[in-house]
Amino acid sequence: MRSRTVLVPFVLVVLGVLAAAAATGWLLNSASFSDADPFAAAGRVMLSPDWRHTYANPWLQAGPFELLICLAGHTLGINAVGEPIALNMIGAAALLVVAGFVLRRWQLLLVVGAGAIGLGVVSDMYEIGHPAELFIALIWLLAARAARRDRVLLAGVLLGVSAGFETWGLLGAPLLLLLPRFRSSVLAGAIALAVAAAIYAPFALGGDFHMFEQHWKITGGVESLLFGEARHFTWPMRLGEALVVVGAGSALALRLRRYALSVWVVPAATSVFRLVLDPVRYGYYWDTALILLLVGTAPWILAPRDLATSWASLLRPRSVPAPVD
Repeated sequence: MRSRTVLVPFVLVVLGVLAAAAATGWLLNSASFSDADPFAAAGRVMLSPDWRHTYANPWLQAGPFELLICLAGHTLGINAVGEPIALNMIGAAALLVVAGFVLRRWQLLLVVGAGAIGLGVVSDMYEIGHPAELFIALIWLLAARAARRDRVLLAGVLLGVSAGFETWGLLGAPLLLLLPRFRSSVLAGAIALAVAAAIYAPFALGGDFHMFEQHWKITGGVESLLFGEARHFTWPMRLGEALVVVGAGSALALRLRRYALSVWVVPAATSVFRLVLDPVRYGYYWDTALILLLVGTAPWILAPRDLATSWASLLRPRSVPAPVD
């Protein structure tokens, strides 16, 4: 009887969030700024005999897993009306699975699901067509939890898999410093690089791989001060940006590694560091940090009095209890 009492609210929350996600796909289905269809087309090429030409166009910066998700939304949606509904529901389902696994309380799942719908993270699945922002957030969260539990292989594999959505997934490297030993962090980092390399190696070795030839036009931020507005930003510059982002995230990880809230604070902050240093600014870039903040602060939203206790505990050398840990 008790299990039924717990299960029913969970089911109702899941159905409610999925229904809301479907509604956003029905009501918010403009393709004006969406890359979903071009990514789906590239995914179709990737699964064809011409797969070697998937990355022939430098514009395509989406990883293979992101292409597959967009193709799945396009296929399951059947037509232009159903595609945004299907894609948004895929994103909501992934969020529910991970948040449900991490939080384990239907009340917290409701907060996260409602927040993701209300903030537009779910509707961005089709409106923007970059599922990576949502999926990388979820994978980073799982990788950080694995690191806190000293599961070296799992943490490294998950971080490498995140790069399969978009290469910037590797910017989550600081979360590997949540492992209790530095040599474990190095080993997990090597595993992550090996997994990421294995994902892209077939395309690179296929001979028609031009992803790293892409140039971005600087539209603002720190780069506009350093290099000038409207100048080109290249992949070598991206590597320099990555070093700064990973360095800042690593410093924070080392400072917070003793505390349970590092599981979500470190990846969320790393995502924000990326936003600050990125030469191109789009609103959907915030989706990664928003998801991590929603999952991490959901217990405080339900019990705001615990917020003061948790932050006060940061001043003392002991761990902060957190349901996401």
